[in-house]
Amino acid sequence: MLNLTALMIVRNAEESIARALESIIPVTQQIIVVDTGSVDRTPSVATRMGAEVHFYEWENDFSKARNYGLQFARYDWVLSIDHDEVLNQKSLLDNFHLTNQPNVGGLRVQITNHVKRGDSYTKTHHTYTRIFRNHPQIRYEGPIHEQIAQSILDAGFEIIETDIQIDHYGYSTINIDKINRNRKILEKVIEENPDDDWAWFNLAETEFSVENIDRAQTIYERLLDSFQLNPEQIEMVRIRLGQIALKKDDYRKVYNYCNFVSEDQHREGLRLLVWGTALLMEHRFEEAKQIFDKPELQISDMVDKNQIKNALEVISLVSRKT
Repeated sequence: MLNLTALMIVRNAEESIARALESIIPVTQQIIVVDTGSVDRTPSVATRMGAEVHFYEWENDFSKARNYGLQFARYDWVLSIDHDEVLNQKSLLDNFHLTNQPNVGGLRVQITNHVKRGDSYTKTHHTYTRIFRNHPQIRYEGPIHEQIAQSILDAGFEIIETDIQIDHYGYSTINIDKINRNRKILEKVIEENPDDDWAWFNLAETEFSVENIDRAQTIYERLLDSFQLNPEQIEMVRIRLGQIALKKDDYRKVYNYCNFVSEDQHREGLRLLVWGTALLMEHRFEEAKQIFDKPELQISDMVDKNQIKNALEVISLVSRKT
């Protein structure tokens, strides 16, 4: 086992928590579960599997809940993981030696989000600081999509990239209660700080996920020229606006928003899918085929491969008729 405490906050997670715990038990010395109000068997499942369960009254603030749990951590390093995630143990074991560097205070982890909507299956990827020193100055900030990185830097440490992998399955289904909870917290953050583009971006993503496309469009449009978002997030803003324009049959806007090339293979594949679908809907079949034949679409985890197959079948059918 590693010199590592795992920290998890939960509520009504009896169906998913066992898999998450099984992925971290062999590599951690201590597992802290902060329960924020479960009415199912989550606490008993966690206790039976060896976790320390602490109860905390939910205040619509993820940072407060996580920081409450940190006070019980007994080991030098902390892994933050959610009940709907699975840690790749080998990747952690292969990279944990990086914690021996005295200047290092945080490790960025590769997170894969598995997204399933009906018959459609895609994946998205991002990195996040999920492993950090157990240090009194290192605490979470922000009521939602909470951040630990700034406090690590403020404490005088560095954050380094790693190949540690976590798979996240929380997007496999749409949880309306979770959507409403997140929306409420984000709206409160924005009310207190109207210029917080990070909160606006997450609110737009929340609305887009449940197809509130008019509200999502309004928010994304205000973010197009944001200086707070990083280039990758601005690319997603443009692609989302392209997707919304596609839903509204406004193909001119699709081409306007998606008129760029992403260096990220996954976002580039999604951009091409939106562009190619617009061409297809305009009956520009030869141009559409050139797009759908591009290898970038097959490579991208953000593209449902059935959409490529269906588009090429339509183009082939039209070609035979003509």
